[in-house]
Amino acid sequence: MVISKATGSKRDLDRGRLLIFLAALLWSLAGVFIKLLEIHPLTIVFYRSFFASLVFVPFLKSSEFQFNAPIIVSVISYTAAITAFVSANKLTTAANAIVLQYTAPVLVYIFSRLVLGEKISNPNALALAVSMVGVGFISFDNAGQPEMSGVLLALLSGVLFAIYMVNLQRVKEFSATYLTWLNNLVCALLVLPFVKQPLALSTDQLLIVAIMGAVQLGLPYFLFSRGLQTISLQEAALIALIEPVLNPVWVALTVGEIPSFATLVGGAMILAALAVRYLGPLLSRSR
Repeated sequence: MVISKATGSKRDLDRGRLLIFLAALLWSLAGVFIKLLEIHPLTIVFYRSFFASLVFVPFLKSSEFQFNAPIIVSVISYTAAITAFVSANKLTTAANAIVLQYTAPVLVYIFSRLVLGEKISNPNALALAVSMVGVGFISFDNAGQPEMSGVLLALLSGVLFAIYMVNLQRVKEFSATYLTWLNNLVCALLVLPFVKQPLALSTDQLLIVAIMGAVQLGLPYFLFSRGLQTISLQEAALIALIEPVLNPVWVALTVGEIPSFATLVGGAMILAALAVRYLGPLLSRSR
């Protein structure tokens, strides 16, 4: 009986890790879509969240409709985080925007320790420290440059994303479907009054934002919320660091925006930290 429980627990952990990894993989496509769209950032945010909310409407249950303080924190931090991130992508390189957004994990660790009382394990702390040094390379390389406004917005999106992630621990009683739908619906409604340009889009642009909303935004946030049901917030934040490594790769391959040397070094450090944290124990178990 004990063996069965242990096996089930291990299976749940692996499933949760896989869900977080898939979420990060889909999130990493954001830079490609944003660079392909020659429209205002707020227009992108509106349409992306609008289509993301539509995807989950058929799966909603009337019994899930509730509202409380943690939900308010969720929708506001979510809206502010993705708005800052999309805007940063328009003002600096995709590599800078995504890597600097991932100052979020260090804040997640600090917030989860102070707010939730979660202890930071030694392997997680080491991997996080190496990753944050990598993030530092990108930050210092752009200090004082014309792209600094984009860099600051990316850092702000990291703070807001950390608040959103920590708050997810307070809304666990709500289904991932309801949370994803509500966050995106409220985001679209909050952003709409600030969209200055006409909302009319070409067929190609409409198709891109529809795919962004359904596949690149809605689905990964749903997967991330589900993954957090079985693994800790700290581990989820660490696994999600694969996103800033993959994002500039996709952008370089599709639109030819080559990351700077500092971004390449910083991304390599993040990838190395993930490899040591996860591949090391995996190889040990195999032996």
